[in-house]
Amino acid sequence: MAIIAVHDLAKHYPGPPAKTAVERVSLILPEGRILGLLGENGAGKTTLIKMMAGLLRPDSGGGTVLGYDVVRQAHRVRAGVSLVAPTADVGIDNNLTVRQNLAFWAPVYGLTGRRARQRIAELLERLYLTDKAEAWPMHISAGQRQRLALARSLLAENRLVFLDEPTNKLDADGVRSVRDLIRDLNTHHGVSVVLTTHVMEEAEELCTDIALLSQGRLLTHMPTAELLRSVARVRPIRATLAGPGVLPTDPVSWPSVDRWTLEPGDQPGDRVITVWSHDVAATTPALLRWIARAGWRLVRMTSDRPSLDDVFEQWIPAPEVPL
Repeated sequence: MAIIAVHDLAKHYPGPPAKTAVERVSLILPEGRILGLLGENGAGKTTLIKMMAGLLRPDSGGGTVLGYDVVRQAHRVRAGVSLVAPTADVGIDNNLTVRQNLAFWAPVYGLTGRRARQRIAELLERLYLTDKAEAWPMHISAGQRQRLALARSLLAENRLVFLDEPTNKLDADGVRSVRDLIRDLNTHHGVSVVLTTHVMEEAEELCTDIALLSQGRLLTHMPTAELLRSVARVRPIRATLAGPGVLPTDPVSWPSVDRWTLEPGDQPGDRVITVWSHDVAATTPALLRWIARAGWRLVRMTSDRPSLDDVFEQWIPAPEVPL
């Protein structure tokens, strides 16, 4: 079942200057997936999220989110989704503590009494805010306020969550906690997620699907693994081996191998085999099987696998620099 099925969504602003924020974007997202909306600044990601979340009326196009019409039933869409925007401080009351902020919003989402207290305690712990529970929001960091906004949006336990740059402003521990929470929501609770991010590593780690936008247009939408495989580039896999072992005869026969080299390692008896592959994911298992059969001990292995930076380079042309 598609939790999002929208077609030809468009949003234009009259200006001056006139601007097309989103131009005829169509997306289908099956339930239980994590969709990454990626693109340069001004690509239309936030505008698209607002239309799908029922917060912004499209100028044309339509479709359904959670089975509700995004135009005629936008109020039902808004009631059934959670949204965390970059303007995370909106909705935070500086006259209430962190815990009191969540307690204020809990009844809005239908949580009261013991269930509300349990849910608040759970989110405070998951987002590393327990030690800040009695602090005033103006006395905690910007990253902690971002986590508070995320906790508030997740009180509702909705089936669909929109996250607009959810790890923005967070330190390393905060980033990890938010990523772990997103993965847990999806894997163990079946929550569908749509997120925007400028962190390529984050999109690769979390997203099952990627939609790439540029200048308001949808360039491509496909599973993340398939998108990464679409970047045709030969990449090296380097394995350091400790002997004794049998030397390879013809690694070119392994899947997707273009060429290979074998050199001495840093330690006596060690060898470093480098295999250049068109598909690192296909070649790596064959290389590992050969290492095990040939009697070598794997010391280390590295590979330059495709990244979403490569995808951007392939799909989005670099901006022209005036002379």
